[in-house]
Amino acid sequence: MLHVIDNYYAQTNNYGYSVLRDTGKQNPKTGERTYIPLGYVGTIKEALELVKKDIVHNHIKEHDMELTQALGYIREQTDRILKAMVGIEV
Repeated sequence: MLHVIDNYYAQTNNYGYSVLRDTGKQNPKTGERTYIPLGYVGTIKEALELVKKDIVHNHIKEHDMELTQALGYIREQTDRILKAMVGIEV
């Protein structure tokens, strides 16, 4: 499994990647971490886009803001993900 950023992961599957968000909880029966599937994509680039969309969606859901603030937040998150990928070809 590939750790993308924060609590986001990409896990390979037969056709590409499953994008997952770690819930921070463990399954009480197995002790394994639990994840929320965000979607299925074909490339790492698409996985990064999905992670960015989920980060922005959750931030807007939790905070009231103006469009200019939301756009600034989108730029910040895009920059964070791009910096985390320095030297990686997608």
